[in-house]
Amino acid sequence: IQNSRNAIVKNEVPGNTTIIFLIPEGTHVKKGDLLVELDSSQLDDNRTKQQIIVMNAEAAYIRARENLEVVRNQNESSIAKAELDHRFAELDLVKYREGEYPRELQKSESDINLAREELQRARDKFEWSERLAEEGYLTRTELQADDLAAKRAEINLALAESALQLLKHYTHQRSLDQLTSDVEQTAQALERTRIKTAADLIQAETELKTRESEYKRQQAELEKIEKLIE
Repeated sequence: IQNSRNAIVKNEVPGNTTIIFLIPEGTHVKKGDLLVELDSSQLDDNRTKQQIIVMNAEAAYIRARENLEVVRNQNESSIAKAELDHRFAELDLVKYREGEYPRELQKSESDINLAREELQRARDKFEWSERLAEEGYLTRTELQADDLAAKRAEINLALAESALQLLKHYTHQRSLDQLTSDVEQTAQALERTRIKTAADLIQAETELKTRESEYKRQQAELEKIEKLIE
């Protein structure tokens, strides 16, 4: 005598598993009755460990996602600052060329003209004082004071002319070179900032994808263990 239908119950849990319950042979059963139960203690331990791994992987994924936003904000700030520095450097150069230098040049030339007029007045006064002194209307001390004033006016004129030459041949060129260099340096700094921020963004995005993939992999492993326990 043989059964008209046979049902094979197969253990799908990998490895060696201990049977902790087995229904007595010959028992009449219906669909859904428990026939055999395997020891799942090792799988329970694995599930607990895997749950911790999943939580750590999820935390790392969240940190990577938040870090990506931080990197984006920092990149925007860094680029904005570098662009502003470059813009200010260009404005400083224009301001010096079109404003500060012409004004300094005009002032130096005005100082020279004023010094020349003061010198001429001092010389005229000294010549007049000499005639008065010859006629006895001025003392020698008064004549020496006017002579000293004329010499002082000569020195002031020489200083004003020297300041103009210094401005034209040294100060102006030095300031122009410095401001031009600032424009070039800030332009290079802006380009370096753009390259660095792009690299930082790629790194942060890659880190996020890696953490997300690891989180999903560990979650899938947990679901696999839970399925094995079931």
